[in-house]
Amino acid sequence: MSKLIVLSNRVSLPNPDKPAAGGLAVALQDALTETGGIWIGWNGEVISNNTDYDSTKQSTVHPAQPQFDKIIDGKIEYLTCPLTQNQYDQYYSGFANNTLWPAMHERQDLITYNQDEFDTYQQVNALFARQLKAIVQPDDVIWVHDYHFFSVARYCRELGMDNQIGFFLHIPFAPLSIWQCIPTAERLVQDLCHYDLVGLQTDHDQSLCMQACTTLLKAQKIQHSLVSYQQRITTIKCYPIGINPAQIQQMAKKHANDRQDVFDLKALKHQKTIIGVDRIDYSKGILERFDAFAEFLQQYPQYHQRITELQIACPCRMDVLAYQRLFKQVNQTVEKINAKFAQHDWLPIDCTHDVVPHETLMGLYRLTDICWISSLRDGMNLVAKEYIAAQDPDNPGVLILSKYAGAAEQMQQALIVDPTDTQDMVNALKTAVEMPLQERIQRYQQLMQGLTNFDINDWRNQFLNDLRQNHQLENFKQPMRAVNATYQLL
Repeated sequence: MSKLIVLSNRVSLPNPDKPAAGGLAVALQDALTETGGIWIGWNGEVISNNTDYDSTKQSTVHPAQPQFDKIIDGKIEYLTCPLTQNQYDQYYSGFANNTLWPAMHERQDLITYNQDEFDTYQQVNALFARQLKAIVQPDDVIWVHDYHFFSVARYCRELGMDNQIGFFLHIPFAPLSIWQCIPTAERLVQDLCHYDLVGLQTDHDQSLCMQACTTLLKAQKIQHSLVSYQQRITTIKCYPIGINPAQIQQMAKKHANDRQDVFDLKALKHQKTIIGVDRIDYSKGILERFDAFAEFLQQYPQYHQRITELQIACPCRMDVLAYQRLFKQVNQTVEKINAKFAQHDWLPIDCTHDVVPHETLMGLYRLTDICWISSLRDGMNLVAKEYIAAQDPDNPGVLILSKYAGAAEQMQQALIVDPTDTQDMVNALKTAVEMPLQERIQRYQQLMQGLTNFDINDWRNQFLNDLRQNHQLENFKQPMRAVNATYQLL
């Protein structure tokens, strides 16, 4: 019987004392349980380069194989391995996060390219392809996740694997102008075309991916979502990732009355509260949001001591210089705004860098009046969806949402803003603060209906159904391959 094999950078290992918090982890585990499956990825450990599979001694096509640890939990088998220090530095911190991440988020100024890092990225992709080859059966389906693995399918095909292989990109897809800044762009887009199905978060991302294929590769666009390249047909389609709204509503209701260790909400009960939840990443627009909040306080002094922004800002990738600088800027900006506007015991911004448990966060969402998302570029931003799902239906909060977050395509009943326009955000914040209950309820109900109509399980099932049913395209693919072959002869 066909089983599902999932490959992702990190694996959500079973832990009876700490259930998976993220909806994605739960959805993937459910899918793997249905027919039995395997989840493969990095275990988060970094070891010395002085190993049997030192990446400096690997070739791109035939990398040495690391030792994969195996955990079996019910019908799911987890296979994880460490990275060497060289792999971590060049594949993960290097090409994945210093080249692809800024490129996909349209930060051309932060893109760095190093040929050795690209080579190591290819080596690691080939390494995981070899592990897939070692465990796969002919009728198994493979689902590869995110920008760490653009090239895995190429190596799978070179190893003779004819399985259905799907790829889902959780972050945005770069426009053509950005791809043209990467020396190996054509090679990477070629690698994508070795997948049977490429899933993107939004219609916009789908269009950008199709444009990259048809322009960089001169691939043939057959239909709205099909592209033909070198006798292979790849489906490129939008699958906006969802959440489990019923589960989050229940969790938020249960934990809203918990003792809050993160922020003292009881002391703020007579104030309007804004919640911001972000990794400290340049794609999140945190500084733009702080600047807009400061401008709001400048323009509307009547709201001094009547509104507080609660910011959860978790540091990430602190071994990367750009992130070290941003972390420092965030703290300096908070201190500057608080110093300027503080009165008595009121500070306009209360910022923590602590990681907040998921259930506690859902309770915070339910108790806060406004959620403010100011992403400069975002794949989806599930904070937007989780905030709405966590609300009290009789007294819901207001969502301010950047037009550059993928969620904006589906959540038009939010207050959609341009985070690069300070006054636009100031105006939206004033609207949110003064929005009457009836309008808040109406917007909430429409947004909640959208979340319910297409949740995380619908997302997973639609992608996997399309991937598994891809063989139905064979009647279409065979004549296309014949046409392509004839064209090449001519």
